[in-house]
Amino acid sequence: MKKTALLILTIGILTACQNNHKKNTHTGDKTHTMLQTNKWILDQKASSIQWTGYKTTVKTPVKGVFKSFKIANMASVNDLNSAIKQAQVEINAFSVFSNNEDRDKKLATQLFGQMIQSQIILAEVVKTNPNKQTALVKIKMNNHEKEIPMQLIIDEDKGQVNISGQIDLTKDFDAGKALQIFHQACFDQHTGTDGVSKTWPIVEVMAQLVFKKK
Repeated sequence: MKKTALLILTIGILTACQNNHKKNTHTGDKTHTMLQTNKWILDQKASSIQWTGYKTTVKTPVKGVFKSFKIANMASVNDLNSAIKQAQVEINAFSVFSNNEDRDKKLATQLFGQMIQSQIILAEVVKTNPNKQTALVKIKMNNHEKEIPMQLIIDEDKGQVNISGQIDLTKDFDAGKALQIFHQACFDQHTGTDGVSKTWPIVEVMAQLVFKKK
């Protein structure tokens, strides 16, 4: 009887240890899985492509956005810098929006509509340097490509990346003719208190990319 009781007790202890080991292993696997899937993915609905143009000799700003754009080749990874490397953006230029219906129509038809391959603007992140807060972005517009140095701000806590810079429609994309047609269409609206009408070729652009955890 004593031997039998001792045998049962031994089996019970071994079984309990084995069950505990299985539970711990299962918990370990679950934690590992959670770490593997804790990655950034783009929230395109919360992201935006913004621009600021200028009119009059005192450089009055006009702000707006592109309401329709697609972002491709975006990696799902653990850090935001890796996520945006080689990212490609396709912007519908005709979706330009500045909260002024008349101006938006002229921007679409008298500016972008006068360009070659007028509806689509393409942009690609060529390289990034988070330490120096810089990025190089290749933009294709009016059938011209230009690599534009830009500022790069990455906020891992907020899950946000801002890429901003300045383009020159005339020098960078040979769009002087289109810009002049747009200027004539907006001549009165671009006339300042000095009586001079001016449309600047300089445009500030910013991609504000918002991410969320997968």
